[in-house]
Amino acid sequence: MQVTVEVPAGSWGTGCELSQVYKQASEEALGKLRRVFKEERIRIVGVASIKAITTDTEARNG
Repeated sequence: MQVTVEVPAGSWGTGCELSQVYKQASEEALGKLRRVFKEERIRIVGVASIKAITTDTEARNG
């Protein structure tokens, strides 16, 4: 059986590139799941999607 879960994964500063956000979010979420399931016979198949919410600080502060 496969299930989908949502795992919160931190926040990043304004100078952080989206590629770094996606990479670090994936690593953080997978790490959390591995810790939770470490005693179980559960295999993590992969990351289905990562969603990032961004703001345009230049336009807001400009």
